[in-house]
Amino acid sequence: MAASDKSTAGDSVTRRMLLDATTQIMLEEGYAGATSRRVAARAGVKPALVHYYFPNMDELYLAVFREGAQVNLDRQQEALASDQPLHALWDEASEPSGARLLMEFMALANHRKAIRSEIALWAERWRDAQITALDRILHDHGAADDWRTPAVVSVLMA
Repeated sequence: MAASDKSTAGDSVTRRMLLDATTQIMLEEGYAGATSRRVAARAGVKPALVHYYFPNMDELYLAVFREGAQVNLDRQQEALASDQPLHALWDEASEPSGARLLMEFMALANHRKAIRSEIALWAERWRDAQITALDRILHDHGAADDWRTPAVVSVLMA
């Protein structure tokens, strides 16, 4: 049975515990500390359950990364839809809470091609959404025709 076919409440609770345990270990000890045995121990389950839900560690790392990336993309969208989108976007981009975990994933990406590809994919999604919103914002303020293009503003903000 594929991980996506698991639908019982117990399965989703166990999967959630594994994701949370992986995140905690990565934050406390770095990505190298997040082994299947340590994740299982932190989650309070048998090690075989890690591989039941995630066939390999890359799948577990990817699930943790994707979840965090989606949260960040949602926050970005909320910031860009606010009354003061540039200020809200700046505040969101300056928030240090996810920086440690992102740095762990970037370090992991040096050794795992799948992680590197996923980071690049999400960075592109984030940048595209930001440029689209900034284009609208700059146009609404009559600034879209000069040097302050969305792409330039996006790079400056980054």
